[in-house]
This record gives sequence, structure tokens and C-alpha cells, in this order.
Amino acid sequence: MQAVSKIQQSARQNSSASVGVLLQCTNLGGMEQIAYSLFEQLESRGFAMRVTTPRAWGPGGSRALRVDPEAQAFNYKGKFGWRSFPTFRRHAQKVCKSSEKVWVIGTCASCLMAARLSGRKTLLSHHYHHFENKFSRLRWIAFYLAFGSSLDAITYPTEFTRNEALRIAPWLRAKTHVVRNGFDVHYTTEEKRLADKREARAELQIPQGAFLIGNGGWLIKRKRFDIFLRTAQQVSHQIPNARFYICGGGPEENNLRSLARKLGIADKVHFQSWVQDMSPYYRAWDVELFNSDFEALGCIPLEAASYGCLCVASCCYGGLSEFLKNGQTGFLLDQHDPEKLAGALIKLALDPVLALEIRQHAIKLIEQEFSNEKALRFYENYFRTGTINSSGRI
Repeated sequence: MQAVSKIQQSARQNSSASVGVLLQCTNLGGMEQIAYSLFEQLESRGFAMRVTTPRAWGPGGSRALRVDPEAQAFNYKGKFGWRSFPTFRRHAQKVCKSSEKVWVIGTCASCLMAARLSGRKTLLSHHYHHFENKFSRLRWIAFYLAFGSSLDAITYPTEFTRNEALRIAPWLRAKTHVVRNGFDVHYTTEEKRLADKREARAELQIPQGAFLIGNGGWLIKRKRFDIFLRTAQQVSHQIPNARFYICGGGPEENNLRSLARKLGIADKVHFQSWVQDMSPYYRAWDVELFNSDFEALGCIPLEAASYGCLCVASCCYGGLSEFLKNGQTGFLLDQHDPEKLAGALIKLALDPVLALEIRQHAIKLIEQEFSNEKALRFYENYFRTGTINSSGRI
């Protein structure tokens, strides 16, 4: 357990509000990364964050422990964690009852049940899409019937995801709100971006003259890193000095390594495992190539864009089009077509004027619609006063 710093002790003693956080897991996916950042910023504004998770510590556990050195994790046993639930519930209820409000992050039955049993006002941050297969509607109807009435509010990262929820549970409309994932803009000028790129490549020991394409996240089937690799093969035919970086881990890693060898590009693809701080990669990459079958939003494209990294993506179903305006803030396909994806990447590599226009438009949209301050303002206001903008969107 880490020692509590003087700053943290002072925040806990003088905070005007305490928040009990029941966090689905402590991985390094988009949902968790957004959560960790919000924890740190809310703590800096005087909130005491008390964190627990029903699952064992993941690679992002150290970030949760930064804001709450007394945070605890548990072993998740049985379907929906039922075997380990009594132990987790006892601790979670202590966390909830010592807090003014409860924040459940992720649609975890164990967290939501523990929150309901505490009797505290609870905000759910829902980050997942709803219609993945033919059984999805029934599953989500059951979910909202089971937990919807006990929730004070539910946030979604996109209009797309909120609208999905309202198709399933229209009776929850007054409780649902769009709070877009917020990002700080790090890009300022082209001169600064190029200087940062040189510095980041030196730090990561990446060739300065290479055309770099990367992506990060869980290496699972629906994230379609196989499409990333097949597109990489196409790009390599036209841009011999292109190099490809995959940051993350998961059950598909061995299959993906085998595919890279089969495609003849194993020497150009670099698997970096989980990365705590992605910022050097965003600064080093030229383009972020994102592929997914289903995605509520996808944080990596926005986070990369905030550093001036261009984005090309394919997503069969999701809300990414609320950020990626095709040909304006990036390129987005609604089907996985490696040849077309490669064409967009090559076009950006060969047309610096177009690349600059897209980069600047993406930055402008982040500042207008996906600013970190906007998201932070919503959570700060809710946890301090309990009030919410009734429009359903901030």
C-alpha cells in the first residue's frame, strides 16, 4: 500500500464532497483511462475519491491508488462475480456510506448491486454499446429493469449510445445524459508538433524518417487488429519505410503475431504490450489506424488527435462518426476494407496540405465538443450539488 501524501491528506480533510467510486476494472482501456484522469482532476479540485473494484488489480491499478492509496481490489469469482460478491459488498458499502455520492463506472452487476444496497445517490457512467448481437436487446432490457430505477443519473459518451439506451428503456429518458469523453489539446503549432515528434522518436528509439502508424487497446477479436495488420501490408507495398506499432495486450496477441509473420511484415510491426503513458507514441506517430466491429466511441482516436496525430478508422457499428467527419477531421469507413484504409493512409502521407487541414479541423472539434473542461464541469457540478442540465447533453 502506498503512503498518503500531505496533499492527499489535506484534500481528504478539507474536501467539500466525497465520492465513492465502484470501478468495474482497472485495465488500461479507454473507459479506464478517462476515469483515472477524471479522478486525478477532481481530487485536485478538493474531492476525496474513495475507490474500490470487484476485480483484481489490472495494469492501471497504480493510477487508482494514486488518488486513493487505501483503494482495494477483490478476486472476481463466479458468473457476474456472485461467489465473491458478499466480501466485495461489505467493503463497497463502507466506501459508499462514507461518501456523499456514489459513482459506478462500467456496467458491472456487482458494483451496481452494492451501490443500490448502500442507499446512496448513484451515478452510472455507461461506456458500452448496446446492440452487439440478436440477444442484446433482451440482455439490456433486463439490465435497465434491474438497475435503472435505483440510479439517479446515467451518462453516455455519445448521442449514439444514449439513443440506443432510449430505444431499449425509454422510461429512463430523464435520467440519461450525454457527457462526452474529455481531452486536453496538446497540439499548438506545426513547428512544435514536428519538434515533439523528433523528441518522441528519439525517446522511443524509432527511426526519424519512418512513416509511423499505430493503434492501442485490448487485443481482442472485436477490436480487429487483424484489419490493422492487413492494412499495414497494403501500405508497406507503397511506402517501404512505413512502420507499425501496437500498444496493448490480450488473448489475440499470439494470433496477431502469427498473422504478421504470414503477411510478411513481422519485421515492420512492433508489439509494445500495455503502455501506461501513450503520449510519446501519439507524438511519434504520423497516423493512428483504428478498427473495430462495435464501439460506443473509441478514445484512442480522440486522444491521438489531441496531440496532432491524424486518424483513419473503420467501425461497423458505433458512435465514432460524432468525432470523425470523413475527409474533414479524419477518415472513417463503415466497413473493414484494408485496400481503402490503406488508400486513405497513403493519401495523408503524400499530401501534407490535406494532412494539416484535417489535423486542424480535428483539434477545433475537440476544443468545441470534446474538451476536458466540459466533462470535468459536469462531474464536479453533480458531485458537489447534485444538479444536472436537464437537456440530456452538456
